[in-house]
Amino acid sequence: MFFELSIRGIILRFYLMMLVVIVAGFSGQWWLALFGLPILLSVMVGFVAHKKVQGHH
Repeated sequence: MFFELSIRGIILRFYLMMLVVIVAGFSGQWWLALFGLPILLSVMVGFVAHKKVQGHH
């Protein structure tokens, strides 16, 4: 669950975070930049949400 994020996922989330912050800056709504924080934290801990799959018996 943690520390399982691929390099591709890290790069995509980084660019998503930067997009959120840049849009917030250009629009003048700096409070929107706070939405970049959860993205940053998910990159730092490498969080990946997996669906639980039942094994075949």
